[in-house]
Amino acid sequence: MPSAAYALNNERTWNASSSPLVVTGYGSTGKAYGTWKLYNGSNGTRSHASAYTKLSNADNHKVYIELNTQVNAGYCTTYSKFLTCTQQYWSHASDESDHHSSSSYKYNPASTGVSGDADYARGRVKAFLDIPWRDDPETGWSYANGADNY
Repeated sequence: MPSAAYALNNERTWNASSSPLVVTGYGSTGKAYGTWKLYNGSNGTRSHASAYTKLSNADNHKVYIELNTQVNAGYCTTYSKFLTCTQQYWSHASDESDHHSSSSYKYNPASTGVSGDADYARGRVKAFLDIPWRDDPETGWSYANGADNY
């Protein structure tokens, strides 16, 4: 287990019920907020978004989120007496939550694995509307408020 396992199970917020991600299109509006954390499961270290989503539905539309787990490996160099680190994140894995049309907030999680080749992980989330026969409208990325060293 990596030395910084203290970061496991610490929940990080992405949006809140008072300021959710909002996606609109074709007469519907979806909202999403939640938390993100790393944890050790039976399949190794996992990235998990606990999402709460709801929909004001116009016509057989659904709301869902995509969790994108990003990881990095820190690279540091020393120039004279200064330490400079560049930590570039890359997308490791993605997962979609269930698609639903509930008009009240519903627990709607998504989960991915985490690369063993990285030192840090963070979660980012988008909300989508599932519109039959059309491109799904989406929000921009919302990042969990902190990255965890695992």
